[in-house]
Amino acid sequence: MFMYLLLLPILIGFPMGGLAQFTDKGDKVEVEKGIKLCSNIAMETAKGSLDPRRVSWRVTSKMRSNGTQSVAAFVREKIYDSKSGDTRIKESVYQEDYATFFKRDPEHKGMLLMINPQDGGVEAIVEVCEKKN
Repeated sequence: MFMYLLLLPILIGFPMGGLAQFTDKGDKVEVEKGIKLCSNIAMETAKGSLDPRRVSWRVTSKMRSNGTQSVAAFVREKIYDSKSGDTRIKESVYQEDYATFFKRDPEHKGMLLMINPQDGGVEAIVEVCEKKN
């Protein structure tokens, strides 16, 4: 009976640990490989961005020993087909596998800062993209 009481919290807690998309590693954050990140729509609109959903990033590596991770940037564009009259959205690679640091944004809960490792400047403020049904 005692063994079951010890085993129960482990079994309940184990699946929840697999859901973590961000892991704090000192002052940096490791983002799970394969996670798609987007700009926050409300923040980008407030800054005057005309199309805040245009750029997204996908994390393509685990954290390296220097704290950087590789990301690929994607751009979504509306393409008009003059023959059919249809408009479709095409996503294409804008920049592939470049290094960045991730840090938690102290001013916006749940958001991350993408930091340029060369100059330490903020490249973007991002969050996990909403899943579309």
